[in-house]
Amino acid sequence: MREKLNTNAQAVLEAVQAAEHPTALDVYETVKQTRPKIGLASVYRILHHLAERGYIKELGRNDDGCRYDARTSRHDHAICTKCGALIDIPIDVTLPEEALQAAAKAAGLQLTSHEVRLYGICPNCERTSKS
Repeated sequence: MREKLNTNAQAVLEAVQAAEHPTALDVYETVKQTRPKIGLASVYRILHHLAERGYIKELGRNDDGCRYDARTSRHDHAICTKCGALIDIPIDVTLPEEALQAAAKAAGLQLTSHEVRLYGICPNCERTSKS
């Protein structure tokens, strides 16, 4: 059973759940509307706490900072190399276990999970470049 969250943590969790892969700054701007006294450092701390406890998933850093995902089950992402959009891949990308283990071994780590990331141009950027 999960712990009961305080009101700030609940507001941060709801902001992550309502957005698609928000940054900490995105979450802060959303939460600030209903909890005007919350600070950015508090939002960072709460996001870290929620990720540690499995409420949300940290997706790693890019130019915008770290992004977060309310969907914590294993799934893969596509990233637009033009606008930076992070998109859930709606199908399971499967890789042979042997290939995953070999890649992990080559990197010197014990595999605990994996995620596939595809890079390319998203439909929005493709449309605007054709205009």
